[in-house]
Amino acid sequence: MFKKTIATLVAVTVIFGGAMSTPAMAAPGKDLRILPVIVNGQKAKFPDTEPYINTDGRTMVPVRFVSEMLGAEVKWEIDTQTAIVLYDGKTIRMPIGSKTITVDGTKQELDTAAEFAEGRTMVPLRFVSEVLGSEVEWDNAAHAVKVTDAEYQAKVDAGTVKLDSWGREYSKTFDANWMKLTDLESTNFYTGFKNWKGSRSYLETARDWDYKEFADQWAQHIRNYYEVQLNFDYRTVNSKSFADTLVANMGGMTDNREYPTRNIMAQYVEFAKKNKVVTKGYADPELSSAFYGGGFVWVPTHFKFMIVSATDSAQTFVDNYDVSTGSDSPELKKGVWYDGYALIRMYTNYGNMEHKFYGVYDMENMFMKGNYFYDIQE
Repeated sequence: MFKKTIATLVAVTVIFGGAMSTPAMAAPGKDLRILPVIVNGQKAKFPDTEPYINTDGRTMVPVRFVSEMLGAEVKWEIDTQTAIVLYDGKTIRMPIGSKTITVDGTKQELDTAAEFAEGRTMVPLRFVSEVLGSEVEWDNAAHAVKVTDAEYQAKVDAGTVKLDSWGREYSKTFDANWMKLTDLESTNFYTGFKNWKGSRSYLETARDWDYKEFADQWAQHIRNYYEVQLNFDYRTVNSKSFADTLVANMGGMTDNREYPTRNIMAQYVEFAKKNKVVTKGYADPELSSAFYGGGFVWVPTHFKFMIVSATDSAQTFVDNYDVSTGSDSPELKKGVWYDGYALIRMYTNYGNMEHKFYGVYDMENMFMKGNYFYDIQE
């Protein structure tokens, strides 16, 4: 088969291990992109069911995780199928499937109901957060939500904490390479990418152009690209639509490059049908940690994925299908969440290399040697 060509880069330890997790995922509407939720400067991490936008167009989140990040207590009343949130003397009762809730016994009507999704109680983020005394802001360009309470906002206003362009808190720990974020310090991000020089020099060159504007565009390309690739079902896939979406979000796509790219994608779809591939997952770019090198923008990206079905679990995505010598096709377990990071190269040859034209360059990102590390999520 046609082999994809990529560069082999410096080594970073690749980790597979840990305990199996419960295979659970929200049942969103049609949007399968990651929906980051940033609570008081910290990006919330959800062990299984991710936030989603429901059929009413409302952001739904697992009630326990966001509520507990805001200092609330959450209980579950099994007889009445009701989520109970206790905060600052308030009692909020949210029955599953009902738009009628009560706050300290007073009824209120919502425009969407709490619901179950894969064993998690999902509630509308805006209502719960605002009842808990927080401001909720939708960042459309970043496809993300920020939740900030008054106490934390006072720290921001006083300058005691500093935030990046997406509302995440910078660490006070100096690092010559990375502009560190506090919510990444609790992960293996900085140790996993310890051999890479990070974002500090790159972001400091972005003073004369709107970095966030273009970075949000790059992120949408990454999310769109992996929404299709990671949420694959051999029983329903349309080969042309699949390729169209991937190509539309790639950069440097000349006519000479597009034909073999589409050919590889068509071959992959036929292989995946025979391999009975069903997968689900998300890609979440770490934009504050992007850096520049070799003519490319490198975007460290958080990947979270599960292989539901596959005869050959070493070739489940375009990224690890019939790979070149620069990538791996590791044998992966089925029915568990993998969680970790990989570097994605962004590139363009349009418009004098203008930032707005950058898209995903490689078809081998998730398992490029020296550029990824994953754990099985417990």
